[in-house]
Amino acid sequence: MNVYALTPRGYCHGVVHAIDVVRKLAADSDVKRPITVLGMVVHNTRIVDDFAALGVRTLHDPTKTRLALLDDIDEGTLVVTAHGVSEAVLEKARDKGLDVIDTTCADVTESQRVVKTYVQQGYTVFFIGKHTHPEAESVRAISPNVIVIESLSDVASTDVKSTAIAITNQTTMSLFDIYHIGKAIRRKYPYAIVLDEQCDATRTRQLAVKHQPSEVEHCFVVGDQHSNNTKKLVETAREAGFSANRIASVEEVNVAALKKLSCVSVTSGASTPSALTREVIRFLQAFDPDSPSTHDTKSTVKNVITMHRR
Repeated sequence: MNVYALTPRGYCHGVVHAIDVVRKLAADSDVKRPITVLGMVVHNTRIVDDFAALGVRTLHDPTKTRLALLDDIDEGTLVVTAHGVSEAVLEKARDKGLDVIDTTCADVTESQRVVKTYVQQGYTVFFIGKHTHPEAESVRAISPNVIVIESLSDVASTDVKSTAIAITNQTTMSLFDIYHIGKAIRRKYPYAIVLDEQCDATRTRQLAVKHQPSEVEHCFVVGDQHSNNTKKLVETAREAGFSANRIASVEEVNVAALKKLSCVSVTSGASTPSALTREVIRFLQAFDPDSPSTHDTKSTVKNVITMHRR
């Protein structure tokens, strides 16, 4: 099996920082308990489970805003995830007497700063992103003049009279989504200015997938079902003409389908533990369709938070 391990892949700097912060909190006996993460610290279930084993609670409900989730936290230490939160969430947490630890990614913080600047200058900001994503939630809370745009139909339903319009985007959005949706916005509002806030980790991973070797027959994207940037890597590969699918770990590799392939590639989302991706790569490199001994997809990776490497 010919395997291209695409680079870069795996954890971005924001994820490494968030994981390290939570791990140190869990080991510090002086930190107020309980320790609660408001949402998934990063969008990976394995990491959440490993933190639970350390006594760190994750409060996650995709049907509730971060502000609403705070109603279920009355004491201890609150961890803000890498995706960021609104000022209202921070104020409410402090009013409740919680110790607040903020792990918001620097790229997200910069994106929010840019949005605030343009809103203060009187602009309506179209934010290309996923309606239910925590990053979009926190940006939407900045002002009623921030409009989240997830699809072309969202563009069609807008009716903004102002000519002061700026376009920006969720840091983990696909290059293709940004381009196509942004193009539709500019067609409807030709005077709109574009502010590209896609983070470097997202951009470089998507470009690597887009420009992978043409002989690749299938691209495996290792990542959690909750990870937007992982889903966007799959979409990017398919937009570029490659067969692709998401797998959470080596256990989800379809051996029967793999037997029909001779050249594959592997990448992973920015919130995917490197140990899981390395295990997938090793399995594929050793795979022999005629040797059943190489077909065992049972994972041997245990605690992923102790095995992360950039």
